[in-house]
Amino acid sequence: MTHSDQTPFRHRRPRLAVRTFAIVLAASAPALAILAFSSVMTMRRVYEDATLNSLSQSATAFASVAVGMDVTTGPAATDFCERLAAGTSLRITIVDTDGTVLGDSASDYAAMDNHANRPEVAEALQGSSSTSMRSSPTLDQDMAYAAAPIRSDGQVVGVIRVAMGTPELRQRMEPFIVTTVLIAIMMMAAMAAASLRIGSSITEPIRALMDAAVDWSSGRLERRVRRSADPELAPLTDTMNAMAEELAERVVAMEHQQRELGAILNGMTEAVLSTDADLVIQLANPAARELLTRDGTAREVEGQTVLQASGNVSLDAMARHCATAGVRDEAELVLYGEKTRYLMVHAAPLAREDGRSGTVLVLNDITKLKRLERVRKDFVANVSHELRTPITLIKGFAETLEGVSDPDESQRFLAIVKRHADRMASIIDDLLTLARLESPERGILETTGVEAGSVLERSIESLGDRPADKGVSIRTSAAAGLVARANEGLLEQALLNLLDNAVKYGPAGATIVAEAVDDGDFVRFEVRDEGPGIPQRDLPRLFERFYRVDRARSRELGGTGLGLAIVRHIALAHGGDASVRSREGSGSTFCVRVPRWTDDARQSGPDSVQTDSPDDPPDDATTTDNS
Repeated sequence: MTHSDQTPFRHRRPRLAVRTFAIVLAASAPALAILAFSSVMTMRRVYEDATLNSLSQSATAFASVAVGMDVTTGPAATDFCERLAAGTSLRITIVDTDGTVLGDSASDYAAMDNHANRPEVAEALQGSSSTSMRSSPTLDQDMAYAAAPIRSDGQVVGVIRVAMGTPELRQRMEPFIVTTVLIAIMMMAAMAAASLRIGSSITEPIRALMDAAVDWSSGRLERRVRRSADPELAPLTDTMNAMAEELAERVVAMEHQQRELGAILNGMTEAVLSTDADLVIQLANPAARELLTRDGTAREVEGQTVLQASGNVSLDAMARHCATAGVRDEAELVLYGEKTRYLMVHAAPLAREDGRSGTVLVLNDITKLKRLERVRKDFVANVSHELRTPITLIKGFAETLEGVSDPDESQRFLAIVKRHADRMASIIDDLLTLARLESPERGILETTGVEAGSVLERSIESLGDRPADKGVSIRTSAAAGLVARANEGLLEQALLNLLDNAVKYGPAGATIVAEAVDDGDFVRFEVRDEGPGIPQRDLPRLFERFYRVDRARSRELGGTGLGLAIVRHIALAHGGDASVRSREGSGSTFCVRVPRWTDDARQSGPDSVQTDSPDDPPDDATTTDNS
């Protein structure tokens, strides 16, 4: 809709009353002008006829007077004409029977040409009076003429002519013309006022309805039209007001439904897309914008095609088949981008106003389910693999013991069985620890203020004689008064696991550094060893269950492959994180961060925190933590 279409009717064009007035004026003005012109022309003709009749009577009377006078010579005739015309605006001329002018009251008769061809003179010479209106060659102006024959003994002996100038006639007509024009103007003004009044009385209710319709079309549905006093327009006013009220209720209901639909779409974790028949996206909820992003931030995808927004040919083909065939479809697709995502896509046809079918696409991100499925499969495979060896050995040596009679040999076999049984017990204990950390009850974790230096010392004490047996020294460092907000037992277990790994995998006679440092709102515990280091390719998966850099050496040293997974889950349970920095051949540094114990927490004493550590994140997330 253009701007001119939105402009109210009363602003775009003259009011109906004004247009009615213009129409009436356009129709009446020519009629009144014609009437006035006809009246003036009729009056002029009447006046001209009256003037000519008067001139004719005067000419006849003057001809009777001239019979007894001597008008046969120029001076006598001129003197006679001047005496008759004295005191009047008349011009009197005496013409001989041959057309020669014998005398004239206004001009030199001797200089005047023959008048025998003058219409009125020619007719008078025939014996009858005559009148005419024409231009005078002598005076060069329009004149009114009346001529009468002069008779002597019944014979025409000359012609006397009486003339009067038309300027005088027009001057006498001016009052009548002015009066007629004024009457016409007053009649037009009266008709204009009446048309405006009548037009306003008719158009005002209609204009009010039109203005209200403009407001309603602009969304101002609270506008109401005052009920018209006209009994014919009152029902229309009532109907339109009722229509506006019903429309307002429908708009409110529609806006409420739109808000509900928007809240539902915005609250859905599933990505929802709506397209037209050309697969141009018309609607996308926030989850869809976030899912289809390629640079890590949500972006607008409306106005793009499905292929442009997703970059996935399979998704575009699926949407196109749904739109053209009009059938539902579902499929599992892989969306490649900054992160590879697995999608379960449901497509349904959508009928649109233009009669062509669009598509509704619902995209469920099943990446986490896929990862959990992979983790579960790996976990089952790893557990089976880790338990199969000790079980096989225990079974084999138990069967061997049945046929061994040598006590020393029996003791050696029993020691092997016991060692592998202990290994199975360690694996089961670690699995139970992980299960407790991942259980729903783990979400409420009892925490207290734990001195960073003290927990480091207790963790070293828990190692027993293992560092001394290998000739390893452990150096600790912790800032005075640095207190962590943690579950003391779990935090000690996490540090013990890190220290045990440092002793176990480090060279004999090495030095291990264990320190606690202030890290803003966190306390960061670091354990640095002088071991062989960890290859860069293994860092992203180091905290996964049963993952080992060197499987043979790990089993030889008695590792279960679950220690670092336990460390990471303990850190996440406290709302912190675990990471590693290492270069192959240069040792490793393992870090565990837990929240600090604030002054407010010191005063309130022991507390419980609600923690929501997620399941194992995807490999790329682990890479971020361990970089």
